[in-house]
Amino acid sequence: MTQLDAPEQTASPEEERGIGFALVNEVRGLLNAERRGDLAELRRLDPDQPQAPAFFRILARVAPEAGVESMRRYAHYLRILALNPDALSNDRLGAVMAAAGLSESRVQRMLTARGESLHDQLRLIARRLANAGNVPWSGFRDLLLTTDEDKVERKRMMIARDYWRALDRQQSQS
Repeated sequence: MTQLDAPEQTASPEEERGIGFALVNEVRGLLNAERRGDLAELRRLDPDQPQAPAFFRILARVAPEAGVESMRRYAHYLRILALNPDALSNDRLGAVMAAAGLSESRVQRMLTARGESLHDQLRLIARRLANAGNVPWSGFRDLLLTTDEDKVERKRMMIARDYWRALDRQQSQS
């Protein structure tokens, strides 16, 4: 069995969280260094065939042992982070979506999406949140980088709970 044929090692939950946070710091570093071209490369990144030098520079520092599937997940995540690095926050994704006025149907589509459809929905939501000025990186990290499906489903339920609670609070205040 060659190294390419070997099954990919999945990161532990602690490693997933650590890599997610490290990727946030890398994107913030690009912003602070005024590397606008690198940020633009990351926003245009094709996760199925990432070819941006900025992507590989970041991966070489953060996750040099990443396999093909991990690289795809990191590429999806970096595309979202690069949308508006100034707006990255550690707020709760569901509450932020409610505050930004995302419709219930948009949130429901994201909650039920899987695979590429999930990636598409997350990118649409991230664009809207980036325009609103608040991109909660940890929620996107949990949905894109977590490999344990049970944990992803629990995260979906937390997002749904936060979204509908925030909507209920908004309605009771008006």
